[in-house]
Amino acid sequence: MAINDRLPRLLLVVLMLATGGVLLVPSPAAAQAPAGSAVTVRGAGEFATTEFTISQTRGLINQTVHLSWAGAAPTDTGRGYNYLQIMQCWGDDEAGPQREQCQYGTPLQGSYNSDALWSRSLPVKPPKLPNGQDPQPDGRLIDPLETTPQQTAKPGAATYLPFVPVPASGPPTTSSEPGYGLYFDASTTNEVQVGVTREDGKGELDFEIQTTLEAPGLDCGRVRTSGADAGKARHCWLVVVPRGTKEVNGKSVTVPTDQGGHIHGYLDSSPLSQSNWDKRLPPIRLDFEPVGDSCPLGKAERALSGNEFVVDAVLRWQPALCANNGPVFGFVQVPDRQARDLLGGEDPGMVFLAKPAAKGSMIDDRALVYAPVSVSAYTVAFIMERQPRIDAPDSVKVKDGQPIEELKLTPRLVAKLLTQSYSGAVPGLQDYLKDNPTRLSQDEEFLQLNPEFRDHASLSMLTVDALASSVDMDATESLWEWINSDAEAKAWLGGSPDQYGMKVNKNFVGLPMPAQNFPKADLTCVPQKILNMIADMCAGTRRPLAADLHEAGRAVNRGDSLGREPNGQRDPLDQTKPAFSRVGRSVVGKRAMLAVVDTATAKRYGLSVAKLRNAAGQFVAPTDEAVLAGVAEMTATDTPGVKATNPKAVAANAYPLPAVSYAATAPSMLTRDSGKDYAGLLRYVTSAGQVPGEGVGKLPAGYIPLPQPMREQAEASAKVIERDAGIKPPVAPEPAEEQETGAEDETPAADPDPAPAPQPAPAPAPAAPETPAARSTPVAQSKTTQATPVAWVLRYLMAGLLVAGGLATAAGPVLTRLGARARIR
Repeated sequence: MAINDRLPRLLLVVLMLATGGVLLVPSPAAAQAPAGSAVTVRGAGEFATTEFTISQTRGLINQTVHLSWAGAAPTDTGRGYNYLQIMQCWGDDEAGPQREQCQYGTPLQGSYNSDALWSRSLPVKPPKLPNGQDPQPDGRLIDPLETTPQQTAKPGAATYLPFVPVPASGPPTTSSEPGYGLYFDASTTNEVQVGVTREDGKGELDFEIQTTLEAPGLDCGRVRTSGADAGKARHCWLVVVPRGTKEVNGKSVTVPTDQGGHIHGYLDSSPLSQSNWDKRLPPIRLDFEPVGDSCPLGKAERALSGNEFVVDAVLRWQPALCANNGPVFGFVQVPDRQARDLLGGEDPGMVFLAKPAAKGSMIDDRALVYAPVSVSAYTVAFIMERQPRIDAPDSVKVKDGQPIEELKLTPRLVAKLLTQSYSGAVPGLQDYLKDNPTRLSQDEEFLQLNPEFRDHASLSMLTVDALASSVDMDATESLWEWINSDAEAKAWLGGSPDQYGMKVNKNFVGLPMPAQNFPKADLTCVPQKILNMIADMCAGTRRPLAADLHEAGRAVNRGDSLGREPNGQRDPLDQTKPAFSRVGRSVVGKRAMLAVVDTATAKRYGLSVAKLRNAAGQFVAPTDEAVLAGVAEMTATDTPGVKATNPKAVAANAYPLPAVSYAATAPSMLTRDSGKDYAGLLRYVTSAGQVPGEGVGKLPAGYIPLPQPMREQAEASAKVIERDAGIKPPVAPEPAEEQETGAEDETPAADPDPAPAPQPAPAPAPAAPETPAARSTPVAQSKTTQATPVAWVLRYLMAGLLVAGGLATAAGPVLTRLGARARIR
């Protein structure tokens, strides 16, 4: 019995959360967000001309939404005044949240002039003196509307606005502590400290929306279990506090102090200070897809497994499939290779992968059926916000903080980002990298293609590489094939310098290519003395791989390298060792990072995507048209009907890294009922499930609706699955007696070119007549082996351990289940 058959569903939820898996399923009862749930609000008073729009307010998950505004005063070049401060809050009052309920106030890397700007500190009036008199004025900034009492436990210490979380999450913080660290910190907060307004009075950015899984203190999206809203997902709020040129005491920061202004030309106070909070725009309600298990309990589940390229789509499809007492489909995110292994088990369910199982890889005769279910692409995504040089022209400086939206990359440039070859990618100045550029934005090859970056040479050190997933994927193999198919890139990887003298990191020369992963071949560590201790700063610690595509995409949106560094303290568990903490995040307006992700992840987290040079020498972005042109150039595999990405496509308009995900199963290993459910899944996801949109059952942004021939292929496969479910393959004859005495094994070899659609023998139960469509369905036939080799046993055992141990977890919020379905007899 499989693990997911033995354990109650509620226990599975606990196990997945404990092992790092994510459970997030929209409820079928949740209203499907209509196309266009955008909301626009307008300010009042001195901000009456400011009009602010959020692109989506319903059907939300952990994603980004686009924020834009107009009619605001331009932010000054030093970002000291005239900007927006944006935060996510909880609150059950329909009028909006209280300021204590907002996630705001953490020190991010590269924070602006004023410490109070990002703080929860309040400019309160000092307490009375022991004689009962007010203290003499000392020039301290005081908010006359602030009623929060000065904390007196530590005379002279700052007073902070406590953060009050959802009651079930824990107690409030105190006025004597900054308020961050317990419920949110610099690694997790989604606050925007400075939303920059351009010279034309407009501004825009992508804001990360967080669910209870990312922000437990806000608890957005969790299904309420009691009260009038029982069964509904908790809503949250977006709050925007516009900031002008005046401080809470009414004085301007743009005029000299002796004229009633502020000497240093920037705002000091927190947006949570009462005078600032009172000027907030009308709060915007955010409605979420429920977080948790919303499909019916007690029903048998149908197992789905597969690569991360289908995760966002499966998230939307699951609740639509289980609505109205439909079947429940549980999904486990696993690498393509493991998905192929699962096809050889007794209970394969249905898997999603990019390449088919190899001929002869099954342990018995079984026909594998494949059906295309999604089209997307692999890409290099980025956030690059302009950071002009000190001596840049004024026409450049006025664009400070605004995003750069176009990037051109050659195969060799991508190879440089993936091989730790920029000198800043490895700690210390290593001799074998000392003549290489520090980072991408200083590479002459890059600057020749992207001349705009010459004015932004101060771009973050985080452009030394591209954040990539630690999970093996067929798509990664295709990416390396694209790199190796380029003569310049291949020669450079072999050790030949580029025309500017940059060489590949010596640790990558000779590595087997193409690979299914992104090796960190340089593990250099540099000792650092901290607190009379030696702390090793290692390349893998400072510049790690991400857990998966979704973590990489979300990290780039946050300006978070995921790296760790010594923090100047001792390890609480071992006082002889230094403690490490996360490297600080870059603030909005100063982010500069890249990641290798799929287009769905790029869209979900508001990332721009690079133009990659194809085999025809053209720089092509993964637009719908370009990806479909790349799909048209995909090459046939040895499994009829299943094609593989062709990085050498020569069509001028073809994107080189399209990604088609196929659903696959072995009908003979299914039951009649499960076969019917899987066939129904294919029919839904390749019809209604291909309609783009925000809501339940829709196709998320970043996917392209399947072309009609692929839909017809999926329908033909669905017919075969439903027809042949439970029909066992013929049993191989016992070995002849002479074979037992040492005669040569005459088991026929696998047919090198099987018929397009060999079908299993009919089962005793009546089967539907074969149709032309069924005969053309892609099926792979494999031959029986005489015994199960030890390698196969280890292979399946490891697959089971990986899944059961939670190592192959889902990064996206999908209904996941533990269970190794490829079991050993």
